[in-house]
Amino acid sequence: MSQAAQYARAGPDQPATRPGRTRLFLVPLGIVVLLLAIPGGAYGFARNQLSEAQTSEAHGAYSQALSQYATVASVAGNPLAHPLLGELADQAHIGTAETHFLWGVQLTQQGKYTESEAQLRTAVRSGLTDWASRGNAALADLFNTWGQSLVASKQFQAGIDKYRQVAAFDPTGNLTASTDSGLATAYALFAQWYLQQLPIDYPNALTWYENLLKDYPSSLEAKAAQASALPETLYNAGLAFVQQMRYQQARDAMSELVKNYPSTSWATQAAAALRANQPLSGQLILSDQTPTPVANRLVRIATHWKIVKAHTYDDSGGPIYSTSTDASGNFKVSMPPGQNYLVTWWDPSRKTFVTTFLSDNVPVNQVTINPLEPAHTTVATS
Repeated sequence: MSQAAQYARAGPDQPATRPGRTRLFLVPLGIVVLLLAIPGGAYGFARNQLSEAQTSEAHGAYSQALSQYATVASVAGNPLAHPLLGELADQAHIGTAETHFLWGVQLTQQGKYTESEAQLRTAVRSGLTDWASRGNAALADLFNTWGQSLVASKQFQAGIDKYRQVAAFDPTGNLTASTDSGLATAYALFAQWYLQQLPIDYPNALTWYENLLKDYPSSLEAKAAQASALPETLYNAGLAFVQQMRYQQARDAMSELVKNYPSTSWATQAAAALRANQPLSGQLILSDQTPTPVANRLVRIATHWKIVKAHTYDDSGGPIYSTSTDASGNFKVSMPPGQNYLVTWWDPSRKTFVTTFLSDNVPVNQVTINPLEPAHTTVATS
């Protein structure tokens, strides 16, 4: 069976063709173009967003600016894109810190202090030295302004707390004088506020006047308080402390008044109060082991006494206050304040007043009566 002869082109021999060579060159070229196009597009997008963020910031549209800066950071901050877009990421970082700062300052001026604090603290946390420093200075100004606002609205404790935060953000002390003045005013106004309450709260008013004198003794407010309200406040606070059974504080207030303001009428009244008789109550019993009351027995308290020999006393050197026990052995007497008064009782068998001794010259039954404070004692006859 015959086969058809293969067709052969006339002419010289043709070189063998190599199919697919052109396609091999086209594929890598497309990849390169694509790889170059993606960063270029990202750069253009990020550059445009950065420009829009800066424009928004310049027009005070801070929320929009922060959103746009965040977009730039998400695109340019990608580690793969950083070699090409790193400069844009850095500018977005700076712009973000600046925007938080400017927004915080604006909010302070608008009296939106809580929101301002959040923005300024974010600026401080940016890690950028310049904006952290500016943020701290703005926080100091914020707390100073915030304190003024709270005190003006009679929120004294809250205002004082804000004033006290200024120093943490003001290491150079630029606002020290302003803050100290504000605190002195707040202390004085707080004290006056307590004096205007019904009933008047003298103890708390005294607390803030004392804080004023301790912390800002040279302030105008301190001098004004000393010249007017403080002496009266000391006296009445002392009386209030007695009612509250805070006797040591009562004595402290009255003593301070007598010492520091002797020429005032309040000091005269305080001195009299410190000398005034106080009630002494007690019970006469057989012994500590047998606490049976001793009824209907004469008891006396000597204000001056001395030991003349072992187990023998002489109480004739000063006033003696006498009383008797009731059916339950209880007694009461009013006496001036004093220390180590000697308590004795009538002994029917020896027909004299007696007491018990710890040793040859130390009587057991002594009592101290403090100023402004009732006293109580238990007296054992053996």
